[in-house]
Amino acid sequence: MRVAVADVGTNSSHLLIAEAVTAGDVGGYRVLDALKDRTRLGECLDAQGHLTPEGEDRLASALTRFRALAAAAGVPEVHVSATSALREAPNGAAVASRMLARTGVYPAIISGEREGELTYLGAAHAVELADDNVLLDLGGGSLEFVRGDQARARDVLSLPLGAIRMTRAFVPAESPGRKEVTALQEAVRAALRPHAARFAARPGTRFVLSSGTAEAAALALLTRRGEEAASVNGAHCTVTELEGLLGDLRGLRAAARARVPGFERRADTAVAGLATLHAALTLLGATDFTVSEGALREGMLTEELTRLRAYQSSISARQRSVLGAAERFGANLSHARQVAALARELLGQLGAAGVDVGPAAEARSLLTAAGALHEVGQIVAQSAHHKHSAYLIRHAELRGFTPREIEWIALLARYHRKSAPKASHPEFAALSGAEQTRLTQLVAVLRVADGLDRAHSGGIQIERLERRGGGWHLTLRGATPLDLEGARDKADVWARAFGPLTLHALA
Repeated sequence: MRVAVADVGTNSSHLLIAEAVTAGDVGGYRVLDALKDRTRLGECLDAQGHLTPEGEDRLASALTRFRALAAAAGVPEVHVSATSALREAPNGAAVASRMLARTGVYPAIISGEREGELTYLGAAHAVELADDNVLLDLGGGSLEFVRGDQARARDVLSLPLGAIRMTRAFVPAESPGRKEVTALQEAVRAALRPHAARFAARPGTRFVLSSGTAEAAALALLTRRGEEAASVNGAHCTVTELEGLLGDLRGLRAAARARVPGFERRADTAVAGLATLHAALTLLGATDFTVSEGALREGMLTEELTRLRAYQSSISARQRSVLGAAERFGANLSHARQVAALARELLGQLGAAGVDVGPAAEARSLLTAAGALHEVGQIVAQSAHHKHSAYLIRHAELRGFTPREIEWIALLARYHRKSAPKASHPEFAALSGAEQTRLTQLVAVLRVADGLDRAHSGGIQIERLERRGGGWHLTLRGATPLDLEGARDKADVWARAFGPLTLHALA
């Protein structure tokens, strides 16, 4: 089981390709490849904050390289999360859509809170956490604060205090003076003070820092102590040490800062980054901190592998046969899992609303199988892959399914895109009237479920499905603009089977 994830930040973009490790490590993984691209999108924002054409070119170049490396490792898709730069750009959503058309990779824009949750998850798998922890994750555009326990994040805050942003606002000079640093730190304290009680030190609180700036600081401090380390993960430093490092770097010109171990490529943002972290830590009452190399992309990886493991462990013997066929034909297992889950949720809510789609257990089983196999035809060709999928399903020797069930799974895959079921189609015409009605209902569910994961981000959740007048109202959480567009485009059969479908996305 292999997964490729990437994060797109204000300063750089990172790819991580890994495979699950099962022997002796329930939640572990082995990194197969990694790549960092210094996209520097923060340099490519116009006066209104729009990402410029140069920025789009940089991003497209990085995503193209990421996709090629993932394909070489046998991973069909890269899951990409975009943070502050695209999140705040007025044209961010449009850029993301253009990246999909241009590179085949969609950078899903995530909120600062979601970024914090995933970063905390990454840190939790990298360093030992206490019963109470406060994580500070400093990016180029934002600074996330996360309080949580050993299991998960409990409270998240995102503030626009990133290293690149603060550099531009307060310390643009090559050698900033004490006055500029003092003004920056007061701005940090002013922004954080209204929220400080949520993240303040308590007895036993462990402070954890993640980010390139934190790792650079740890390396510099370990070097000062005369300690050699192949990794700074888990390094323990004091806030007093951080203050001393800040004072020393502030007095150096950029060329000299670049000779400090850890800051070779961060000389321009080093002072602002360290000053921001120091001001936040002192306001919160921290005296020391641990550095985590696990951050956003490691959290994304951990979450995706956990989802896939849960999917594999929860399915029946005959659904494992389906999963084996999906793997054999190179299907995107993450997308398959999500479509199957969304289809089952939609089916369940239809049933709760009194809609009869036949035996519920059978319908769930058919939709689960079709969700897993609907795109296997892409191994033949992208064009008409729905028809190729139907052919492959019919000849995949799925164990535990009757010939009739296999034919229905094939038909569901055949109709997951393009044409709706028609009487002129021989396979559909061979069904009885009642069977045609039921198949059309299941096709409607599968098409909407597939559309809801158009971005292949796996983050959408169905809150509720309600009857309203002569139609249906579907409330969603975590939907990207591409997901909403995909669901609307594929709701045609739903309208025919159940009535018009209206989508509502929660913030």
